[in-house]
Amino acid sequence: MNRLKISTLLCLLCISAPTWAMNSDTKQPIYINSDSQQVDMPNNIVTFIGNVTLRQGTIDIRANKVVVTRPDAKSQQQTIMAYGKPATFHQIMENGKPLDGNALKMRYETSTERLKMTGKAELNQDGSNIKGNIITYDIRDQRLVAESGNKERVTTVILPSQLNNNKK
Repeated sequence: MNRLKISTLLCLLCISAPTWAMNSDTKQPIYINSDSQQVDMPNNIVTFIGNVTLRQGTIDIRANKVVVTRPDAKSQQQTIMAYGKPATFHQIMENGKPLDGNALKMRYETSTERLKMTGKAELNQDGSNIKGNIITYDIRDQRLVAESGNKERVTTVILPSQLNNNKK
């Protein structure tokens, strides 16, 4: 292989490595704390406002506002929308390293274990980071997709030390 192909392969390994999440996180109960909450029982919507913290296993989301919706009262499926300036995401990965992210809006689908970060989205691990307008993180399938915005590009920074770690 030529140097370009090797470098591309190593970059892909570095980008995908941070997405190995703790398998037990999504099987844990979700705990939410806030300054206030509003419940719309007929529509199965709960809105948490002010200094919101959401925890599920090692997942920690912090936001100004979180809206939890269930399609029906008996469903285990939930959609969690987090809003902030920015809202933040933190998770400990299988390798013990933290993964941190932030965006203006986050959508977490509990049934598909998918986190979609929109608006100035950014994910960081070990000094490497990915920035884009939209970052979609599939926890179950361990896949990450970053997309750019209007006339912007996705930016990725990978530290040389991480490239060296993948050669071993």
